[in-house]
Amino acid sequence: MSSFFLLFAVVVWGWSFVATKICLGELSPIELLGLRVFIALPILFAMARFKGAKLVRNPNVYKQLAIGSAIITAHFLIQITGLQYTSATNTGWIISITPLVTVALSYVFLKEQISRFTIIGIVVATTGILLLVSHGNLLNFEWLKSTGDWLILISAHTWAIYTVATRDLTRSQSPLIVTIGVLIPTAVLMLVYMLLTSNWGSFLLLSVKVYIALGVLAIFATALAHWFWQEGVRGVGAARAGIFLYLEPIATTTLAVPMLSEQFGVFTAIGGALVLIGVYIAQQRQKSK
Repeated sequence: MSSFFLLFAVVVWGWSFVATKICLGELSPIELLGLRVFIALPILFAMARFKGAKLVRNPNVYKQLAIGSAIITAHFLIQITGLQYTSATNTGWIISITPLVTVALSYVFLKEQISRFTIIGIVVATTGILLLVSHGNLLNFEWLKSTGDWLILISAHTWAIYTVATRDLTRSQSPLIVTIGVLIPTAVLMLVYMLLTSNWGSFLLLSVKVYIALGVLAIFATALAHWFWQEGVRGVGAARAGIFLYLEPIATTTLAVPMLSEQFGVFTAIGGALVLIGVYIAQQRQKSK
């Protein structure tokens, strides 16, 4: 059952980039994030109540939650905006370098060890990303103007920063409570902005496909997937669970190609393979330490 939980979470997270692209056809990034959080929070509260999860109060907990909320809000807005200008396929492959960025930031800020194999993995994965965003034509510097790809790459770093910044918090608190705690300020900020700028009546006139995509993002990607991931990690351990993350960009591609008519060329395949190989090399060496 643990393997099913992990597979469910990773596939849904991979599909979430496709769902985001669909929603962006009718919603702004702030409206999309706001609606996603508004729908997800009641479900997360119900899950926390079901599991008996409670906030363990300490002098720094609210400050840590506020910092985490600021980072995660920026992360989602950067990523959603990036998806306006690049493909879901590119997003899936670029985001898969997040574990490497997390390792690098942990080395810089938490003084955790980093091996030469990790450095090799970072170099290999970076080469893969360059092939992806340049479509194999590195000498044509037009790819440097790819705003969407750069924003997605930045969002990989913001997620890594969030992971490092909340590491102590998630060790002392239920991950479910941390998720709720960081999303509440996000919901308040989005609500205030949307009250001032959005036509709320238009939300009742969205197409069926956007309602479905929004449901996938809020119910499955934000609420259930996080819960299932935690249960899966508890069952098989973090090291084995990490292997399932290699399936996320594959899940994105298998849905983006037929649903969004995105292209999957030879350099996408080669670049994606290099990204996964780089992450694999780095993570294997981290596990062996």
